[in-house]
Amino acid sequence: MKRPAVNKTFNKATWVSLLAAAVIGGSATAILLNNSPNGQTNSPIANPTSINQVTQSPPAARAVDGELSAYWIESKRNKLVAVPIAIKAKNNDEAISQVVNSLITEKPPESELHSAIPAKTKVLNVSVENQDIRIDLSREFTQGGGSASMQGRIIQVLYSATSLQPDAKVYLSVEGKSLKYIGGEGLEVPQPMTRKDFALEF
Repeated sequence: MKRPAVNKTFNKATWVSLLAAAVIGGSATAILLNNSPNGQTNSPIANPTSINQVTQSPPAARAVDGELSAYWIESKRNKLVAVPIAIKAKNNDEAISQVVNSLITEKPPESELHSAIPAKTKVLNVSVENQDIRIDLSREFTQGGGSASMQGRIIQVLYSATSLQPDAKVYLSVEGKSLKYIGGEGLEVPQPMTRKDFALEF
């Protein structure tokens, strides 16, 4: 007797049931394959070092000789040290105004750095002629802080202004008047002053 042909076509409900079983079975298989007996995953994970390298901000560029630099103050080995950080500007006059303003208005590029220049100080005028640099600041430049702060802010202005011309002479004035002394202890400010008058460590 001839057997009746078997209908190999599944109805819609049967296909849905089979698909659900396959998904559940596949997920369970994946879980078993990806987990070790102690419950730890064996799947590859991102290297934490690589993640840190992507998410952390790159360190600020320390400047080299002849590069426009803003000099920030850092406490180091019981001393204060002026640290140069490279910046960009278009021309010499603008560069000096920009670099001094950055020390007043911008946040230090590294957490251990700070500026000794009072935040309300304004750059009133900057002019450059050959190797003579004239900088006029507002009276806030001379206010607040002890002798270390006074020395620090002079060094910041002097070294930042002469970062492109290390041998240049700086004439510093406040509200149009030549600055002879600064601070209650009367720190003398040579006119003109050069890098030879103030060391980076103080």
